[in-house]
Amino acid sequence: MMNWSRRFEDPIPMPDGRIIRTIGEAAEYATGLPPKVGNTEPWQRAAKVLNEAAEHGGPFVFMARINFYRAVYGDSPPPIGNPEGKKSRNWGKRKLAKDRC
Repeated sequence: MMNWSRRFEDPIPMPDGRIIRTIGEAAEYATGLPPKVGNTEPWQRAAKVLNEAAEHGGPFVFMARINFYRAVYGDSPPPIGNPEGKKSRNWGKRKLAKDRC
């Protein structure tokens, strides 16, 4: 028996402002994608795990959230440190005594 109303532990904020809270909402979003996007490998993987989460629950819901998030935002992690690209001051770059001549 499929249970599409299972909730993700943390909702997924979408780029368009929507909030995805259940695996059913995620599946509706994924099935509404154009075929050129929906047939890519990340979306196919996300669809498979969403289906398993609806059928079995448990850890599959967690994995479905991860795969859906990766399909939406990609595998690259969010920027850490210097996202604006400001020039650093190169702290700690000192010349050795032998190089000062």
